[in-house]
Amino acid sequence: MKSLYLIISSDKKRVGHNCFWHKTVGALLILVMTLPIFNSCTNLDESPYTFIDPGNFYKTEEQLNAALVGVYAQFRSFSSNWELIYQLEIMTEHYAPGHTKQNSKELNAWQNVNQSTTYNFQIWDSGYDLINRANVVLGRGAGVDMSEQSRERIYAQARFMRAYTMFTMLRIYGGLAIPESFTSSLDGLEIPRKSVEETYSYIISDLEYCIEKLPTRSEWGNSNLYRASKGAAQALLGDVYLTRGCMNGNNTTDFQQAKKYLGDVITSGQYELLPDYKDLWYWYAEEKAKNNKESLFECQFGVNAHNDLHLYFGVMDTQKALGSMQYHRAAVSHQAYFSYAPNDARLNCMLTEYLTDSGEKRYWAPENKGAYGGVTGGWLTSGPGNVKFYDRTEASFANRCAKTNFVLIRYSDVLLNYAEVENYLNGPTADAYEKLNEVHTRSLPEEVTAGLSKEDFDEAIYKERGWELLGEGQLYFDELRTNRLGKNVYEHVRKYYDLGYYLYAKLLFVPQQSFLWKIPQTSLDSNPALEQNPDNVSDPKYPL
Repeated sequence: MKSLYLIISSDKKRVGHNCFWHKTVGALLILVMTLPIFNSCTNLDESPYTFIDPGNFYKTEEQLNAALVGVYAQFRSFSSNWELIYQLEIMTEHYAPGHTKQNSKELNAWQNVNQSTTYNFQIWDSGYDLINRANVVLGRGAGVDMSEQSRERIYAQARFMRAYTMFTMLRIYGGLAIPESFTSSLDGLEIPRKSVEETYSYIISDLEYCIEKLPTRSEWGNSNLYRASKGAAQALLGDVYLTRGCMNGNNTTDFQQAKKYLGDVITSGQYELLPDYKDLWYWYAEEKAKNNKESLFECQFGVNAHNDLHLYFGVMDTQKALGSMQYHRAAVSHQAYFSYAPNDARLNCMLTEYLTDSGEKRYWAPENKGAYGGVTGGWLTSGPGNVKFYDRTEASFANRCAKTNFVLIRYSDVLLNYAEVENYLNGPTADAYEKLNEVHTRSLPEEVTAGLSKEDFDEAIYKERGWELLGEGQLYFDELRTNRLGKNVYEHVRKYYDLGYYLYAKLLFVPQQSFLWKIPQTSLDSNPALEQNPDNVSDPKYPL
């Protein structure tokens, strides 16, 4: 699938992987000319394009909407990138190496953390590609003849995706270089990084604008449920304040702001938990799973834009029963799988057996300690699969593509964030218990144990997030902001390495809460104003 986007080209001169626009730059824009604008919730694909003078293009609302489609397309590429999700999951105790064909073993063991080529996968470049596309919409929109309300709604959608992207990058890299406008020439390409606080302020400003200007879910209507909404912006801003508060010595002011915005989502009446956890996922509900009442924002996929997560979190087999072809880069860890209660409804998302097209049963054999191939049942991967990513329809098998959407913000996440911040502020109140139990009792018959201490209640929330959000790219950030990552990685990798589990390597580094990934060297070379992150130091509390 070719993503719709703007490419600013020049006389073939390359700028390299510049910090805010790693494509070519110059005078001509490649733009979509025949695109049906937003005619369905998954039709965000590129139509034939042509060269045109940007000064003559941005004249109508339809043309500005075409550029916004490009922002949505690149946002989908950034936020559902299998390499990003795969890496975030496997660097925690929740996922484990699935196969030998990728560097999952090294990532799981935290090797080479201070090399600028180890932990990137083009995340930096892809993020700044999105930022530039959003800035094009914001920079060109002022000259378009359209109603002010329509302009503001387009601006707010672009700013929401920019804020989401920058929040992801901030938690990975720290303070960001913030371009004041879009790239239109070879001038002004040297932009220094802002501080962490300045970056937070920029993200917060974007989201405050979004909350003011974006419609609610119901105001958008059923045909526009894929769009960024007021509720999505409130939930994201609540997460931003929660994260900043945790990273800033449990700052009470930040926590109060987080509670406000998360509470606004809850009291809006726009969202609800689906009664059956299985109904959230395409594997069980197919198209009904998309953009449901529990979803605040998700990446849209269809026939022409397939979800690669289906492939890379698969079980290394191609069978009609599994839908599209699959690989296996990371597996649900044995520790994560066995942490679920046997009657937890969320275990329905764990693929542990299936029938081949010839009727042969294949199944996961945990006693093999992650070994695969040639074992009883022919299971070819190290652990269970996660059907949250899968499309098992006949069409998926025939077309070799998965149409499963990737959910970025769910109402259950909002409830758990609210319970967490209420506990930080006031301890395990009835309000905090109510929100936690809404999520917990959807999947389990009994409520969370009453009378917990503040610390034990916090741990109960963390465990609930693991069971609820496994595989959704959030748990790494949860562990980092709550300062659990180093301890959990240390205990998990050492235990399973000592037990002789296949593909586990000796742990070489234990991350601290201050851990930051290195900026790619190519971006440093292209932008001399950038400064590299200092080398990370292994947590001395955990001897290797």
